[in-house]
Amino acid sequence: MRPKLIIFDVNETLLDLKPLARRINASLSSDLAFDIWFSTLLHYSLVEAVTGHHEDFSKIAKATFEMTAAKFKKVIPEEEIKSILGMIKKLQPHTDVLEALTKLREKGFTLVALTNGNSTVAREQIVNAELEHLFDNVYSVDEAQAFKPHPKPYQYVLGKMNTKPEETLLVAAHGWDITGAQRAGIQTAFIAREGKFKYPLAENPNYDCKNLLALVKCLT
Repeated sequence: MRPKLIIFDVNETLLDLKPLARRINASLSSDLAFDIWFSTLLHYSLVEAVTGHHEDFSKIAKATFEMTAAKFKKVIPEEEIKSILGMIKKLQPHTDVLEALTKLREKGFTLVALTNGNSTVAREQIVNAELEHLFDNVYSVDEAQAFKPHPKPYQYVLGKMNTKPEETLLVAAHGWDITGAQRAGIQTAFIAREGKFKYPLAENPNYDCKNLLALVKCLT
C-alpha cells in the first residue's frame, strides 16, 4: 500500500552526526568514544523504557557521556560537556535530505519527524537545518513517555495524525528503529547511512535504500 504518512527519524537519518562524533572522539582521545557513547545512550534510554520510567533524553545523554568519559579515564568540565552535547542542535542535513523531502512533499505525502530527543531540541534541530517548512509536525517521544523502539511513540504519532499503521511509513537509518516500527505494524524504509546496518533477526524492511533519493524513486 502506498503510504499516506511518512515518519522520519531525525539523528543520522536526516542530520549528519559526524561533527559531533569528531568532537567527542577528540575530547576523549579515542576514535571509539562517540560510538561507545551513542550506544550507551541508546542502551540507557531503553532501560528507562523497559522499567516504566521516562527521563529527558538530554539528561541521559549527559549522564552517559560522563560514564563514557570515565571509561576513558577522563574528567571533562561541566561547561565543556554542555558545549559538546549542545552541538546536537546545530547539525546539518545529509546532502540528499532537502531535495528528497521537497520531492516527497510535492508528490503529496504528509511528512512528520519523530525523535527520541526532547521537543525543544527537536524543533531547534529542524529549524537550524532549515527543514521546518517541509514537515507537518515534529514529534518527541516525550509526548508518549517512552523511547523508540517501544510501540508507544509510533502509536502516539498515528493517533495524532489519524492514520492507520498500514498507511504509514517509518524512515530510519537504525535497525532498532526499523524493528520497532515493523512490530507496531508500520511499513519501513531503511536508509543505509555509513556504518549503519539492519537487524538480522527482524523482517526485511519494505524498502532498503542507499539514501533518501533512492527512496523517492521507489515511492514515486
